[in-house]
Amino acid sequence: MTTRWRELQLSATAGQSVLFVAWLRLLMFVPLLLSGLSAGDHVHSPWFGVLLALYALWAIVRLVWLSRGGAPDVRATWWAAAIDLVAISVLSILAGGEDSEVRFALYVLPIASILWLLPRVTVLLTVVCAAAYALVLVPQLITDRVPQLWPLVVDEAYLLWNAAACVLIVVLLARRTRRVAELLDGQELLLQDALAAETRERAELADTLHDGAVQDLLAALHELEEAEESAPSAALSRAEGEVRRVVREMREVIFDLHPQVLQAAGLEAALRSAGERFARRGGFTVRYDLRLPERVAHEGLLYSVARELLTNVVKHARAEQVGLGLWAENGETVLTVADDGAGFDPAIIRQRLREGHVGLASHYVRVESAGGSFSIRSAPGQHTTVEVRLPG
Repeated sequence: MTTRWRELQLSATAGQSVLFVAWLRLLMFVPLLLSGLSAGDHVHSPWFGVLLALYALWAIVRLVWLSRGGAPDVRATWWAAAIDLVAISVLSILAGGEDSEVRFALYVLPIASILWLLPRVTVLLTVVCAAAYALVLVPQLITDRVPQLWPLVVDEAYLLWNAAACVLIVVLLARRTRRVAELLDGQELLLQDALAAETRERAELADTLHDGAVQDLLAALHELEEAEESAPSAALSRAEGEVRRVVREMREVIFDLHPQVLQAAGLEAALRSAGERFARRGGFTVRYDLRLPERVAHEGLLYSVARELLTNVVKHARAEQVGLGLWAENGETVLTVADDGAGFDPAIIRQRLREGHVGLASHYVRVESAGGSFSIRSAPGQHTTVEVRLPG
């Protein structure tokens, strides 16, 4: 099973690996240049310099493209490996062939390919590198009356040993990556089960309160109203008012436990309703920036996070203005809650989680486990802005 979270995690890892290889490719310009300079008269100038400059330019373009978010794929990786191999082989020939130190770069290519975590690419690249290394020495074998085969055999043996080590390493890393992917799948499934169980428990508790305690309170309120009609008194009026207040608070609790509007009208309507209720509790005003016209994934989690953030604003922030935002951006759903209150130290979230406290800390972990991000900009005495991003 391939989940959205697994795809995001593995895609990020693959992107970093390809980016690291791009950096190594660019840095290879330095030893290639030094090798060319050390070759002296053996270099067939100016072609060596021209090809080296073109190779460096291609390495820069590739690095910039990946750094700006270019999506790596297997086909592009194959082409990049082919360009590296051809360029280094030709540079070796131009720098003197068997006497050129440029040929040692063929040892480096299989090592760099480990970062791609593609065993087939590494295997094929190592075989082709060994063949290319032999071809670099062909001119010597043709021109020499007594070919020096033994150095070629020794060099090829070292290259093949290096290639075998690279293949074994990349196979082990690929297995570990698959195992990590399985663990990511399992953790997301556990998260989904936990959220589903919490939703069921909240719904059951809400139904129990609505059908039990609230109905009993309404019956008691009806009795008080009848008693006040027959014998009005200040005590009965106060009792009736208290029961009405408790019923109102119970209904708000029931809504918090299981907001029917979330299922019926969607996340945007549920957030507006929650914002109004928390604004009454906290005595602040809410500015809405809700631009999400359709249903999205993780609505229950987003609503739960928003509810927890608004609860913290009511309890701790002493805010006057609260901003509540929701929109889609680059395939993600973005939720923001900002207030002009007292602020806090974001490091306390992880600390409270280690101490066993739930609340905001648990939502922090849930968002990250769902493949999202949870960022907090705040400090004691400053305003607070929380941004949550989840895959859309």
